[in-house]
Order: sequence, then C-alpha cells, then structure tokens
Amino acid sequence: RRSLESLSHHCHLLAASLSPSSSPMGCGASVGVAAGVKAMTEAEMKDLVASFDAATLEKLQKALDGTAKKAGKVLIVTTSADKMGEHATGAWSEEITGPYYIFLDKGLEVKVCSVAGGDIPIDAGSLSDTFKTENDKRMLEADNGPLKGTSKLADEDVTQFDIVFFSGGHGTCVDFPTEEVGAAVSKAAAAGKVVASVCHGPMAFVSAKGADGEPFVKGKKITCFSDVEEGQVGLTEKVPFLLEAKLKELGAEVSVGDPWGSKAVIDGKLVTGQNPQSSVEAAKACLTLL
Repeated sequence: RRSLESLSHHCHLLAASLSPSSSPMGCGASVGVAAGVKAMTEAEMKDLVASFDAATLEKLQKALDGTAKKAGKVLIVTTSADKMGEHATGAWSEEITGPYYIFLDKGLEVKVCSVAGGDIPIDAGSLSDTFKTENDKRMLEADNGPLKGTSKLADEDVTQFDIVFFSGGHGTCVDFPTEEVGAAVSKAAAAGKVVASVCHGPMAFVSAKGADGEPFVKGKKITCFSDVEEGQVGLTEKVPFLLEAKLKELGAEVSVGDPWGSKAVIDGKLVTGQNPQSSVEAAKACLTLL
C-alpha cells in the first residue's frame, strides 16, 4: 500500500475513484472533492485521506494504481559507491530528487534502485546550504524514504519500465562504467525504452553496447558533466577518466553548455543532462517522449 504522503499527494484522483455511495461524506461528495482538492494544502490532503475507512482507501488505491500504469513507470538508477579512492562522495541528491518529483507529480510510478541495493549514499556536499534544492528538502521531509533499502539494479527488469534514468554524482565513476550497468542500458534501449542520464550518469554508457556491438553512444548526440566543470570542482586528477573526453572517444557527438547552466539533449529515445542544474530539464524532456 502506498504511503499516506503518496496517497494524499495524488488526492486529485479521488473523484474518479469514489462513487457517491462509497464517499465517506455522502452523495455528491465526489464532485465536491474534485472541485475543492486543488485548493487544499498537503497537510489538509493528508487529514482527508486519514479520515477514509478501509473500503474507501481500497477504492482509492486501485484508482491510483490504474492511473500509474496508464501514465508510465520510471526506474531511477543510482550509484552505491560512497568513495572514489579516498575522496568521500556518493550520489548527488538533486540528480535523484529533481527527476523523482517531476515524474511523481505527473502521476508516474517511480522506483529508485541502486547498483548494490540498500540505502543510497548521498554526497554531503549536495545537501549543503549552497546546493540543497527544494526537491532535496521535500525528500528530506519524507525522511528519504524512497532512498532507503533500495533494490539492486541486477534484480530489476529494465524492460518493465518506460523510462530508465541514470542519476549522477561522483560515486558513479566507481560503479557505473561496468559490464553489468552497461548491459542494463543496452537492454532498456533495445526494448525501446527511454534511456536517460544526468551529469556523471552517462558513466553508465561507457561499457554499454548497441545492437551492432558498437559503443552505445557512437553517433549519438549527448551531453554530460563537462571537462571544464570537472576542473572547476578540482577533481580532474581524481576521476578515473574525464567523462566528456571518454564519450567523445567512444564516438558520441558531445555538446556542452556554459558551466553550471541547464542543458538537456534529446536524440531519439536517449535523453541526457549536463549537470545538477539540468536534472529537472532532463526529466521533463523524458516526459515528452512518452
């Protein structure tokens, strides 16, 4: 069963799920809820959902499940590495939370997994006052629930999702450029799914192959965390390789914008974003392909 927060967040679907006879507020209440719920605060929605009896909640659950299936399913894949050599790192929070809430707020069913499973290590820098976003704050208010006890990527069938989104963070430099992760990229692409990444997320593409056995990115228009940005954060000598240079070496047509500006590139069903600031734009670009 969905959490109370998720149910209340999708409370705008209530009118479709309740018949007048099943509404806890009596005949005609479904219409009233549909008209009034847009003006409700999140807390008021939670109170409303908490007031429903078991039968009503079951109806609401079924309606939400059906809507999620129609809207689409998303798998967000994250790193499990909390260190890159001696450098403390992890996933960059906004690169998970930004896409997560863009997709969730559009009614999609969103699942977060990680390479090794378990709790996702979050780069502490991404939650500093300088970088913490409203999406990060929203996830923190949810006690990071979606980021805890995640499943392993290897246990997920990527063909069962409409969008497979590889988030970034320097932890990906450790566990994304592998045959296992590359195989997941190749499988999703071969199945016609939207494959997306942001910032260092394209590390997942390094070992991926196309149907012809050539590098997955060969001939594709993409963007990624630029070599200039890597230099500006002082990690050029600590990453295993510069991502922009590596992708070009593999045959990708890489374009990057000004450092720290939002940039997303679409090539067929492949979507890439340049940096943390591009997380939301990349996620919105994915939605245009559904």
